[in-house]
Amino acid sequence: MTFDPTPYLEQLEMLVDADHVRAAEARQSAAWRYEPVDRRPTIITVRDDWGHKQYDVAPGWPQIPYSEAYRDPAKMLIYELTRVYEGALLKDDRSYTIRSNYGLVLLASMVGCPYWQDQDNMPWAEAVATAVEVEAILDRGLPDMSSGLAGQVWETELYFRETLAQYPRLSQTVRIGCPDAQGPFNTAVNIAGVQVYMEVIKQPDLIHRLMAFSTELYLAVIAHHKKLMDEPEDVGYSFSYRIDGGGRASDDSAVMMSSKMYGEFVKPYNAQAYQNTHGGLLHFCGRGDQFYEHMVNTPGVSGINFGNPEMQDFVARYELAEPRKICLLWDGDLPPELDHITTGVVHKRIARSWDQAEAWARELPVS
Repeated sequence: MTFDPTPYLEQLEMLVDADHVRAAEARQSAAWRYEPVDRRPTIITVRDDWGHKQYDVAPGWPQIPYSEAYRDPAKMLIYELTRVYEGALLKDDRSYTIRSNYGLVLLASMVGCPYWQDQDNMPWAEAVATAVEVEAILDRGLPDMSSGLAGQVWETELYFRETLAQYPRLSQTVRIGCPDAQGPFNTAVNIAGVQVYMEVIKQPDLIHRLMAFSTELYLAVIAHHKKLMDEPEDVGYSFSYRIDGGGRASDDSAVMMSSKMYGEFVKPYNAQAYQNTHGGLLHFCGRGDQFYEHMVNTPGVSGINFGNPEMQDFVARYELAEPRKICLLWDGDLPPELDHITTGVVHKRIARSWDQAEAWARELPVS
């Protein structure tokens, strides 16, 4: 039976307050640039067990398994609009972002790496096995922008845009952000696997070639998305954030690099990427003590998101970020004594239940 998203889109269309969304994006944008704000931008969301599933679903919205969303663009649209529905009910400070969500395998699939998706897990890529295979990929140069999983990603983006165009409020407020382009170093590891960590010592020239290629591919994917969706070059949308800059990169794989290795093999390529995207967001998981100062000193980084905020000292991180006007995107609790910090941070509060989320939303000052 064909899935019909119409009832849910009509429901959401009636809920959305376009003026509120514009005000929320303006508040985020000002905080991102360390400008004065009336209050700290706050996003409120409900997540089960701190994120083992993607998000709990607010009352009145369907809970679509990812395995079904992966195989049906209409189901993926409703799956992705879960956060938008949540925000329309709570009226917090989120940007209404969705994306063609086929996971972190996109760029690896484009160069021929196999990938798979099972149960309700995100897709996973299988890296090539040898340095010879890496060299073959590099010798072939940039792939066609519809190779691998990319064709499906772009078709889904177009479906999103054409469907939302039928709803005036949704088409004004819902942002179709870039698919997961990962970032130069994550992409290098997705393509070449854990051998990267040895080859930086054994064959550093090969890894520099791979990093240059990964950076070029990352930028090509972002440029293709922006052209397809007519998105401005200097702004991006991801995970309820309005990003100051068109780039978004993840450095999860770099958490196993030393400070010296990060400075040589990761930072220069991130700088190149961000300078071509007019800045952007950098994400990492883990503690990251060895490379955090490299991150805040990377030209073009305008915001940093922590995958493990429980491992971080917010005050110490903010003290380094503030002089460089780098916004911190903070998931989880902040102590009351930091209430005076209103700009340079976008705060995402993670509720344990829908009742708690509603209570927190009622506490937000009315603008």
